Amino acid sequence: MTTINEIAKLAGVSRSTVSRVLNHDKNVSDRTRTKVQAVIDEQGYQPNPVARSLTSGRTRVLGLVIPMVVSSLFRDPFFSLLAQGISTVCTLNNYTLMLWLMEPNYEKRTSDNILNNRLIDGIIVASSKIGDPLIEGLITRKVPLVQIGRNDCPDVSSVDADNIHGSVMAVRHLVSIGKNQLATITGQMELYSGRDRLTGFKHGLQENNLPICDERIAFGNFTEESGYTQTKLLLSKTAFDGLYIASDMMAFGAIRAIYEAGLRIPEDIAIVSFDDIPPAERHQPPLTTIRQPIRRMGSIAAQTLIDQLETDDTATPRRIILQTELKIRETTIRSEFSNHYSQMPVRSTP
Repeated sequence: MTTINEIAKLAGVSRSTVSRVLNHDKNVSDRTRTKVQAVIDEQGYQPNPVARSLTSGRTRVLGLVIPMVVSSLFRDPFFSLLAQGISTVCTLNNYTLMLWLMEPNYEKRTSDNILNNRLIDGIIVASSKIGDPLIEGLITRKVPLVQIGRNDCPDVSSVDADNIHGSVMAVRHLVSIGKNQLATITGQMELYSGRDRLTGFKHGLQENNLPICDERIAFGNFTEESGYTQTKLLLSKTAFDGLYIASDMMAFGAIRAIYEAGLRIPEDIAIVSFDDIPPAERHQPPLTTIRQPIRRMGSIAAQTLIDQLETDDTATPRRIILQTELKIRETTIRSEFSNHYSQMPVRSTP
């Protein structure tokens, strides 16, 4: 195997210059970098990651923590899109990505493994719970950290969509099409996204002089099953003509429940959800939803963490809020070609 000393000899530079090229040091001239990189490519040289970490104190490995079970990860496109954005930026910057899933049955063990891990330079945490001890542990150990989702930690960078304003837009749209008896299915209240989307729903009601009725608020957990069960619960206890649902996955379940009740969408109940995952547009009927830039959130989180690591500036947190967009489809505005949606076959919950 070719060594770094052989690369230096072939390129006619010092060993330290080759090392700086490998580590993307900005103090190397473009001419020298091009010459050294040509020799590296020609020889097919791959640096030893263990040796590099011993020399530099860096592993160029980032961790991604997702708080959900494996089966849910592959059912919900949100986290796969998020991971795609993170992975792309890691690859472009020559970082390796390590994934941890916080499965409920092994949450304490996984958290300990993360906190005691010495293989990573920094961590991205997706959708952590409010007051999550993992976050507190990472802060205490001074592990470079970026959260996806809002947080109240003044020293931690975060990237999030504007959940509150997006939810206000959802209410405005429902009111604009003549719906004024509005209900909602929230996400978990231990997540800031769940709380913020409920807050935005209430702000939208107040803005339009509509009452906030507790019996029209149901609490889901961002899964399709909870959308189904909570919609059935709402239908059993109250009347409503518009439904704001805090995620597309829950909306899929809600639509099943509404059709099972013999009701039409959007004539009897119009639906606006949140996320705009790819299946939302293909669903029957296609979902009116609040689009958040999921893949971009992942990309920005990864780049934010890498920038902090490359500049050794982990003490200056960044708070990034990305705008949302209303995508109007046929759960609120029926097209002339969509009458068959009201005749959709009823499927029972698994």
